[in-house]
This record gives sequence, C-alpha cells and structure tokens, in this order.
Amino acid sequence: MIYFPKTYGTCSGANKAISLAYKLKKENKNKNIYIYKELLHNPYVINELKNNDILCIDDLSILNKNDILVIRAHGETKETFEYLDNVGIEYHDATCVNVKRVHEIVIDKYNSGYRIVIVGKKSHPEVIGTNSWCNNEAIIIENSNDFNLLNKDDNYYIVCQTTISYDLVSELLNYLNINKFNFDYTNTICAHQKLIHSSSVSLAKEMDIMFVIGGKHSSNTVELFNECSKVCKSYHFDNLNDFYECIKNENISLSTNIGITGGGSTPHNQILEYANLLEFVMYYKFKLKELTKELTKYNNSFINNTDNKIVIDAFNKFINMNSDGKFVRGCLIDLGYKLNKNDNYANSLAIAYETFQTSILIHDDIIDNAILRRGKETISETYNKEFKKFKHNENIHNNLSLCIGDLGFFLTNDLIIKKYKNDKNFAKLLSYYNNIVINTIKGEILDVYLPFREKYDINSKINEKDILEIYKLKTSWYSIVGPFVLGMILGNSSSKSIKEMESILENIGISFQIKDDILGIFSSKDILGKSVYSDIEEFKQTILYSYIKINKPEYLTKLLNYYGKENISEEDAKEVQNIIIESGSLDYAKNMMNKLFMESKENINNLNISSYVKNILLGFITYLEIREK
Repeated sequence: MIYFPKTYGTCSGANKAISLAYKLKKENKNKNIYIYKELLHNPYVINELKNNDILCIDDLSILNKNDILVIRAHGETKETFEYLDNVGIEYHDATCVNVKRVHEIVIDKYNSGYRIVIVGKKSHPEVIGTNSWCNNEAIIIENSNDFNLLNKDDNYYIVCQTTISYDLVSELLNYLNINKFNFDYTNTICAHQKLIHSSSVSLAKEMDIMFVIGGKHSSNTVELFNECSKVCKSYHFDNLNDFYECIKNENISLSTNIGITGGGSTPHNQILEYANLLEFVMYYKFKLKELTKELTKYNNSFINNTDNKIVIDAFNKFINMNSDGKFVRGCLIDLGYKLNKNDNYANSLAIAYETFQTSILIHDDIIDNAILRRGKETISETYNKEFKKFKHNENIHNNLSLCIGDLGFFLTNDLIIKKYKNDKNFAKLLSYYNNIVINTIKGEILDVYLPFREKYDINSKINEKDILEIYKLKTSWYSIVGPFVLGMILGNSSSKSIKEMESILENIGISFQIKDDILGIFSSKDILGKSVYSDIEEFKQTILYSYIKINKPEYLTKLLNYYGKENISEEDAKEVQNIIIESGSLDYAKNMMNKLFMESKENINNLNISSYVKNILLGFITYLEIREK
C-alpha cells in the first residue's frame, strides 16, 4: 500500500512563485519571461518551465527593456533589486512571505544596533539574500563549529533560514544561554516545513520503505530525507528513471507499506507522478507473476504425446516463444475489467491475448527476417539453422514458421471459446477480438507495402498521415485500445464508456509507437533484445523518416545512403542517428510524443472511473514515457 503524510510538497510561497511565472507568460506572449536563478531547487520544475519557454538565468546583463523578470521564492539581495530599479527592468517579486519577514526583521534589528546572526547554510541563496539586508555583516552559523565566531561583547539578534532544521537552532540557543550571551531571537523557520518534517517522520515510523521526492540540491528535501532515514529504509530521488530502476529491482509487493513525501520545493503533481508510477509497478509485478504462472500451465497443456514428433517439436518451439513475455497487454485487459469488477476472471483472456501476440510476432519475424525476439533466437532462424545442411531447403524455415504462427491464432480462439462461451458478453467479446486482429493485419499490410513503395517508386506520395494510420491500426488497436476494451467488455462496461475510452487510448498507442521508433534507432540490442539496425535496413516508414522527407529534403539524400541498406554497420547506424538529430526530426518526434502523452494524462485525469485504475493508467503512461525497451 502507498501512503502520504498529512503535509508534503510545495508550500504556498513556492506555489505562488510557480503560478506567477506561468501567469506572466500567458499574459505576455510576445515577451521573454525569465527567472533570476533557479525558481526552486528542483530539476522537474525547471524543466517544466523550460518546456513552456520560461528560462532561469544567472546573468542579469542579458536582459533588455522588453523582458520580464521573476524574483524567485528564495528572495534576492538588496543589490539585485537596486540594479533592476536602476536599469529599468520590469520585475515581479515572488519572494516567499516568510523570507520577506526575515528580511524585514534583519533590516529593523540591524538598524537598531544588533549584530545579526543567521542560522543556515552559508551557500544557500536565501541566506546570501538575507545577509545583504544587513550590509553582508551577519555571522552565519552552519554547524556547532561556528559558535566560536561569537563573543560576549556583542548584542546579537538571531534569525533562521526558513528551511533549516530546528536541531541546530536549539543547540545554539542552549549554548548562548549557558554562556550568558546577550541576544534576542525570532524563530523564522517555516511552519509548513516543520509540518512536512513532523508528519513525514511520523509516517516513516509505520512504513517499510519511505521515498522522498525532490531536488538533490534542495536543502529542505535533503534534510527531510535525512530525518526519514533515521526511522526506516529511505530513498531520495529527483529523477524518474532512477526511481523506476529502484522500484523495479526493489523487493516490494502489494503488501509492502510504502510512504512517499516531498520537500517544500517539490510540487504535489510531481510527487503524484512518482506515486502513480510506483502504483503501476507494484500492480504489474504482482500481475506478471500471476499471469506467468498461469501461462506456464497453459503452455504445458499443448503437448499431446500421441502427436507426430515433428508436430511436438513445432509446438515446443511455439511454447518457447510463448514464454518470457512482458504481459503489458494482459495487464491492460485486467485493468479494463477492473473498472467494474475485482476478481481474476479476466486472466484467461490475458493468457489468450499473450498467445495471439506471440503469433503476430512470429509472422513479424518472418517478414523482417529477424534473428532475435524477446532476447531469444526466432523460430524462423532456429529452423533456418536446422535446414542449412540441405542444399535445396526451399524456404522451409519460413514455411514451418508460418504454420506455427497460424497455430497461435487458433489456440487463442480455442481458449476464449472454452473459457467464455457461456458468458453473456461472449459474442461481443469475440467480435471485438476479431476486429483487433483485422485492424492489426491492416496495419501490417501498410507497414509492409509502404516501405517498398517509398524505396522503389520515385513518385511516392507517402506522408505523415499514412504513417499515423499504421500507428493507429498496428499499434494502438493491437497494443493499447484492443486489450483494455476487451477487459471492459468482459467486465460489462457500457458502449458509451467504451467509445470514450477508445478515443483516449488511441493517442497513448500512437505515442507508444513513436517511442518504439526512437528506441529502434537510438537504443541497443542488449536493451531491446533484438537488432537495432532492423528499422533502418527494412526502410521502415516512421515519423522520423517522414519528417525529413517532407520538411528537410536537404537531409534526405544523405539519409538514403544508409536507409534501406542491407547489413549496415555500427558506423552507418551512427550516421543515421546524426542525420535524424541534426535535421530536427528527433525533436519533432519527441515533441509529438510528449504532447500526446500529456493530453492522454489530462483526459484520464478527467475520467470518472475507479481511482485505483486511474492511478495505474497514469503510472503506465509515465512508464511508457521513460521506458528504454
């Protein structure tokens, strides 16, 4: 189970600063909006701002009179404000109200004759800013070793960095009282920060694992992680890929008690993104184990010892390939079913769909002359090796592979009929499954025909619309829409809700395929479990290719030196990668993919469905975004 503390994530001051930056951009579309230095110590926030053309800068001299600057929540030095006023730059002060209060106290007490003491980190921007308001004459106390900077002849006024731990403050106050120093003190530690720490630590005491989300350079987040680490096994992440690698390999299950929190510079939506990915991985691990066990039992049922040994050998080859799958589509079937019901009735349908997928892949491998699939030798390649000793093998390796691929389609039908023939939704279920197969084959026809046409017909008019048609038919229907809706049909969902879900899931499938096409050229065989040269050798028609053809024809001639070439080398592949990058094709594909992923998340968030299924679907999309294979 996943739990959240009562208080976590960005405070009102940080939220105000983020909202102000976006508001200014919306209201001033023709002006550059800049933030002086990092708005928050959080790479996620900075990257999101950058994606919306709001940049963080370190050099004020680049600004001109038409630019708008935002002062970040940490606050700034007196000198910074004076500079901006003198040069006439429009700026908006998003300094946190708690930090502003510290500045006001420091100005007042410094002018009243006090020597200012700031408890905090010397290098922290908030401390640097605060110090400037007392002419940079404050004594900075970062640890107990700094206590010797104080002497009894001065009259001190003590303030704190708003995100600092109270432990050091308490130690300092105790030291001053025991040694009879003259001082006054205002506790300026942010109440929200204290609540985050206290509620997170309280939760951590009841958890098996605690995840702290936020910037590695965020003082408050690092402190929060240190506090949680004292009471339970804790991790600190500011990168989704690193987080995914951890939870993928960590020994966690649906029964593991997991807490997730974030520091005062971590937006709630970022923490929820991590939580949703975690929810998906926990669900997926459980379901993968369950379905793999059932698939093994199902595979073992194929063999009939009375069959001819040649047939038994063929079945064993199919069983070998019908193992070690990822079961992502099977999980989508289960999730579609779980919109209305909560049992394992959909498991057999997931097993059947896995068998159908294996059949499609066997046919794909024949078409592509593939050698590897799922990290194993393909059936056609295995047969090819067996019949190489015959001088006239007459393409028997592909013929036998076709037979085995066809076998899987009918094994799928057989399982669906046996398990669900008495279900009231049986006819609708089988009809929809057949429609998935038909659409997948339509997409396969286009995927085979279009590369040939593009390669050998100089008058070819293939465009992006043709590519998207393949994506919709071959990927969306086969990988995303079809499986989920099959589960919905089995769970007795209404036709209206099915139609609504189909339109949302289609975009996920398209973005899924764009990611596949990118990985197909920029990943590696060790990661993918198959050749990364095959897309190039097959002259595969993708968004990456069509963008160059339509928008950057000056790069096309160079690309065609390698694209479609047989037995390309590693150097050839690197040249193709460079062309795709330099032409802007990679950025174009990534932008399209990210836009579709973002829209899909928004659409799913707006659905009135089970929060459990919704969170897993959102986590699934995040997984598709960050996956490497």
